[in-house]
Amino acid sequence: MNRPKTVCIIGSGPSGLTSCKSALECGLEPTVFEKKLTFGGVWSLDQTIPWDSMNANVSHYTMTFSDFEHPHNQDLYLPHKKVYQYLSSYANHFQLFNHIKFGCTVEKVKQLENDKWLVEWNDSSSKTSESKIFDFLIVGNGMNNKPRLFPMEPLNSFTGHHIYSNQYKSPNDYVGKRVLVVGKSSSGIQIASELCESGVKSVHLYGKGKLNEWAISANNQRIKNILKGKGYERDLIDSGVPIDFIVSVRSNVYKMKDLPEKEFNIEMNKFLKQLSGNNCDEPSYQNDETNFDKPFKILFTGIESYIDNIKDGKIQCLSNHSLINSNGKIIEFLNELDQTKTQIEFDEIIFATGYHLNFSFFEKDILEKLSFDPIDNYVPCLLYKYTISPRVKNLGFIGIFGTPFYSLIELQSRWVNYLFSGVVNLPSEKEMEEGINEINDIRKAKYKTLFPFKDYVLFSDQLAKEINCLPDFEQMSINEPELYDMCYNSVSCSSVFRLTGPFSNEKHALKTIKHFNECFKRINN
Repeated sequence: MNRPKTVCIIGSGPSGLTSCKSALECGLEPTVFEKKLTFGGVWSLDQTIPWDSMNANVSHYTMTFSDFEHPHNQDLYLPHKKVYQYLSSYANHFQLFNHIKFGCTVEKVKQLENDKWLVEWNDSSSKTSESKIFDFLIVGNGMNNKPRLFPMEPLNSFTGHHIYSNQYKSPNDYVGKRVLVVGKSSSGIQIASELCESGVKSVHLYGKGKLNEWAISANNQRIKNILKGKGYERDLIDSGVPIDFIVSVRSNVYKMKDLPEKEFNIEMNKFLKQLSGNNCDEPSYQNDETNFDKPFKILFTGIESYIDNIKDGKIQCLSNHSLINSNGKIIEFLNELDQTKTQIEFDEIIFATGYHLNFSFFEKDILEKLSFDPIDNYVPCLLYKYTISPRVKNLGFIGIFGTPFYSLIELQSRWVNYLFSGVVNLPSEKEMEEGINEINDIRKAKYKTLFPFKDYVLFSDQLAKEINCLPDFEQMSINEPELYDMCYNSVSCSSVFRLTGPFSNEKHALKTIKHFNECFKRINN
């Protein structure tokens, strides 16, 4: 009897867990290496990244694997501890923990002449270094490995205290303090918003403004009025509609997909202007309509109060400014529009400047084949559909584009393991090289969207097609119109990709799709 082929998986966050599950599904033998003593990646409870009040900024419907639902009474937006509980339940249900080596840091991976992988790791419990040869390698260690360091030269003389956002735990530590938050990411916005509601003396948010940047509450109270032609005022009585219920409806996405790029950008910017309430009509936060033909950036604020706090002066924005100097607790900024200088006193700085990928375990020749750029978190590697490389065999990457969409990382993990186990075949080398050339164009583009893939639903369907689990929606519309309506005109549900194809589970998929559709109709009514 042939032994199962082995897979090394680096990381036990959502990407690593679903990769392990897919490997087992395919009859492979996975080993997951996790440097921490617990699992979950950014959602782990070891307190290295999530702060006490950190919530997901998309609804739990988007953070659902295709064959494992959340409890039906689950919070719409999950606190980090409930995301951890979901991942724990998923790992227990599919018996993944026996395949995870906790406290084991992968130090080096080397591809051998037979295209297998020699993996070397340190075990923190036994204080030993070990190695093993694996048939395949999956990298799923996430985007949040090493904080992206802020250039500290202008702050060399700052005598206040500073931390990075992975060290931030609670606004209670900043009561009565003057705080500068650096970085207009989702984390920076959430931290600034909760600080200004928690007794701090002042909050300033420093970060470069992006072209066509829209601050949109993850739970939107405007959409129903917009759809009824009543303008974009918030309905304060309404409980709101999750933003993913708006942007993840397959019929809407497919109507837009063939538009020329400039026309697509114009339509989306017009819609996002309404969805954001023209950035709450805040004068300092307006976008120039002459630029609407260029890509847009959505800031999922998680909370509607972000721009309200700017309007009320609780958050002072330092967009279009450069940080140029410091002296004691005084920091000097240059207004790039009128060249005036401003000095502001701060006690604390919180850097929410993002993270870099950690690929230190790869040898230089592999990184060169992957065209790895260590400072580019948008397209860090040139991979076919952001997953595989025609230049490096038996290697797959999961979730290295910072997506909150569990459907995407699950489809990637299924595809890679189906390739490893022979369930599906590799695309032709020509097709992969053409795809990589397109991704290189995206990397070099002057204007960038939120994610390098154009749309979450479209990209999901592209990945599903690769693994032969994309339903034939045209035939479905004829033979099963009710199911078609749920799949095409309701919120995108990852269980659609379990209706057909390898390892499908039609009965469970139908149950989940119906539940999603019922929730979609209830929330949108």
